[in-house]
Amino acid sequence: MTQHFNSQERQKQIIQATLNIIAKKGISGLTTAEIARSVGIAEATIFRHFASKKEILQTTLLYIRNTLLERGRTVAAEPADPLEKLGRLLKFQLNFFQENSGVPKIIFSEQVHLLDESLRQIMCGTIQDFTGILETIIRDGVIKGQFKADTDVKMVATTYLGLIQVNVLKWSLQNCSPSLVDQFQLIFNFLTQILRI
Repeated sequence: MTQHFNSQERQKQIIQATLNIIAKKGISGLTTAEIARSVGIAEATIFRHFASKKEILQTTLLYIRNTLLERGRTVAAEPADPLEKLGRLLKFQLNFFQENSGVPKIIFSEQVHLLDESLRQIMCGTIQDFTGILETIIRDGVIKGQFKADTDVKMVATTYLGLIQVNVLKWSLQNCSPSLVDQFQLIFNFLTQILRI
């Protein structure tokens, strides 16, 4: 018996297939034929949901953006200690990248950085908005007297993102080994040292 999926479910399948293919073959190895094969549908079916491969990539980047920002806003709104919030966000991000190894290959790709302005804008907006969430949490820690009074909020937020970027890139270049999540304690301990009084 054939299983039927609504449009939203099918789009999620296509996005997941896109991430899986990019994890193995990079953006250059991504074709709509390969996506269709992975999902188990005819290639023409893809174009009922997306106008082009570019739109699939845009939607995939928006999925990454929404996932990170929704979690970031949820954690920022929790009544937890600011350092604990940073730890929760860090753990979530490392898990997210580890479970979706195609994500680093998209966000560090030439396609996003140089070749497509719309993709670049999505990533720039994502980084800017996520940095704002981090700055809010860090500033709250300073106000509450839990972090050093002279903390450079913007620089700590940039450092946090830089630590993730370097670790994720290194992990991706090493064929997703060893476990990215295993880096959590080292990164968190460093953040604790630069923030705590």
